[in-house]
Amino acid sequence: MKVKLDLRPRSLVEAGGKRVNAKRVLLVALFLAFILVGGVTFALTFLKVQGMRADVSMLNDQVAIQQAQNTKMAGEIKRLAGVEAMYVSALKLLQEELPALEFLNSIETSLPLGVWVSAITIAPGKATIRGSSYTESDVVEFAKGLLLGGVAATVDFPVTTRVTRNNESLVDFTLSCMIRDLAAISGRNAAEGGAER
Repeated sequence: MKVKLDLRPRSLVEAGGKRVNAKRVLLVALFLAFILVGGVTFALTFLKVQGMRADVSMLNDQVAIQQAQNTKMAGEIKRLAGVEAMYVSALKLLQEELPALEFLNSIETSLPLGVWVSAITIAPGKATIRGSSYTESDVVEFAKGLLLGGVAATVDFPVTTRVTRNNESLVDFTLSCMIRDLAAISGRNAAEGGAER
């Protein structure tokens, strides 16, 4: 057995015994750095995962809101499609019936006192009026009034027949008229009015 004795003073012995082992210090430093980097990475990853979970939750909420809005918009589109269909049918009816209504108004305004109408037949672009009068001049005046009313493009000369009813001499008449396309006229007037501005 060997025994080593250090005969140096105690202060020198203690100073010499505290030598630093560089390999050991480097190894401990690397281990601590690894643990520190791993801990920081784990903490950052944990925070990032929590943030992503919050984002996913928010996106799921937004998807649910968008689906609810989509359902609501689909209902609104169906409602508006119904309203549009109603307006389209009303416009079609108006386009079909506007000339007839304007023609009836023209008949009412140009009808003299001694003339009455018994039947009106209106087809697209033309109309036939049957009625009676006391004199033929009233029928001619009525035809002129229709022509001047602006709705009738042309008024054929009235076909008249003298008849006796209830011991009264009357004139039965038939008038044929060509009716103007009022939708085209109003569209052209609107375009001209817009061009003047």
